[in-house]
Amino acid sequence: MANNASINIASVNPEVKAQLERIATKTKWNDDKPALKPSIKKVLRIIDEQTAINRYTWYNLPEGLDGQMIERILYYKGQAMFFYDKVTDKFYFLPYALDGSIDIYGRYTGVRPLPFNGSTEVKKDDKLTPLAKYLTELTKEPVYDIWLDELTTDVLENKCVLLSDYSKQISQINIPRQILNDPLLDVMSDCIPFLRTALLGGTGVSGMRVRVEDEAYNVKLASAAMDNAALNGEKYIPIIGDIDFQELTGGQLAKAEEFLLSMQSLDNFRLSTYGLDNGGLFQKKSHVLEAEQEMNQGCVGLINQDGLTLRQTFCNIVNSITGLGIWCEISENVIGMDENMDGLIGDEQDGQMPVDEGGEENV
Repeated sequence: MANNASINIASVNPEVKAQLERIATKTKWNDDKPALKPSIKKVLRIIDEQTAINRYTWYNLPEGLDGQMIERILYYKGQAMFFYDKVTDKFYFLPYALDGSIDIYGRYTGVRPLPFNGSTEVKKDDKLTPLAKYLTELTKEPVYDIWLDELTTDVLENKCVLLSDYSKQISQINIPRQILNDPLLDVMSDCIPFLRTALLGGTGVSGMRVRVEDEAYNVKLASAAMDNAALNGEKYIPIIGDIDFQELTGGQLAKAEEFLLSMQSLDNFRLSTYGLDNGGLFQKKSHVLEAEQEMNQGCVGLINQDGLTLRQTFCNIVNSITGLGIWCEISENVIGMDENMDGLIGDEQDGQMPVDEGGEENV
């Protein structure tokens, strides 16, 4: 906002000044009405998490673990370790921290597990100890290749296998997907409030001149800035100045459909970060030819393959030291094919049985 259109709250009476300060700090005027942008962003965060944790299907996981738990930990932490604990006689998949040195490739030679919102207890030396505290005192040695030597009890109890959500860069710690995608979701959550403002106002956000500071209250005290007014769907904001009426957005205003197209393009970009099929970053309004669609999709297959390769390599190493026989595949919903030939494009997780039309379990 220009200097001649700024709000001077120094001489405003205390009640009006308090209201203006609330808006200046982007606090919603009507506390009974939830702010639109934060609400939309919450929805987008849920969609993004659902996309991430349902890309792959896991099989033959040990008791206490399922595919969604593994992918959820990777989504919020970026990487985790799989190990066996003899005291609790269970397998765990938890975030980890360096506990030792690194080898010539920068890989960790020792790690210790970190809790993932856990608070149960374990009996050790005839005493009850918080499980989170007990596990964080363990040190495990990562295995980076398929185990070809003789399997012993020591290998099972002291080794672990690390899994990253995507290929590492220089650092051994990946940035979690939740953090990576949050700025993108923030931009996407702008689109619907901007769309609402365009539909409500028709010409965008406008400023109305008032004579003195106290009269700013009569313009609903909607916002102290154009951006905040637009995000909250308010058409007018108070302005102190000599101009009778001022258009703050300037130039030709975007149509409502432009915000939807922008959001669609941003969502396509979000899907491409997971290696999922999408319409491309720039999606034409007119008919899209098949060749153009293939070109738009780009190298999403390589991104998807990156995550699958890491997970299947992880499974092979785990199986070589535990004999569990776990495995991971791309979800049927992602590839659009009925790979297990059960007549449905969908995934049965561990413990689920397909049901026929009569309602009885298929044997």
